[in-house]
Amino acid sequence: MVFHKSILDVMNSKTKLKIIGFMLRHEALMSEREIAAVSGVSHMSVNRIMRELAEMNFVHILRAGRSNLWRVNRNSYVFHILSDKYLTLMDFKAPLEDLKNTILGNLPLSLVVKVLLFGSIASNAEKYNSDIDLFIQVKDKGDKRQVEPATEKLATLCLERFGNVLSPYLLTKEELKARTGLKLISNIKEGIILYPPENTHES
Repeated sequence: MVFHKSILDVMNSKTKLKIIGFMLRHEALMSEREIAAVSGVSHMSVNRIMRELAEMNFVHILRAGRSNLWRVNRNSYVFHILSDKYLTLMDFKAPLEDLKNTILGNLPLSLVVKVLLFGSIASNAEKYNSDIDLFIQVKDKGDKRQVEPATEKLATLCLERFGNVLSPYLLTKEELKARTGLKLISNIKEGIILYPPENTHES
């Protein structure tokens, strides 16, 4: 292997990461065409990336006629560095999924009828400093009073975790009914339902 080359040098693109992840999960010898077909990366890119990985002793090559067959080297330094760490990285949730989990994990759902993300984040048009527009529907004013402190804590958590201001829109069923027809309500209805799960029917 090249001792003055960092592992980061072969992890500097999404395509390389895709190939590395694929090789970590497959033990069998595979041709470049097979790797390209299964991973969705072009044959030319696979050829170039595999040679880079071979320089790091991450993969072994076997010539079979005119084809190159590749297999990950599970005894290599690079494999031991990448295997656990890469697979852990693959388990990381995308920011939007983490946001959904953060919201649902910090609201008293027993008091909540419905939760939706709406606005720029829901429409995939957000900027780095866009507000997190969140609609929360509760049954009545009593439940609303109990949920409000949770939304305040959630706002602080979202600002610390994501750097975005939470803009909660908390309404009772009656308040929502009184606002039917407003453009804001139409925007909310086009949002992403976080709660209840879509396969759950409201009582």
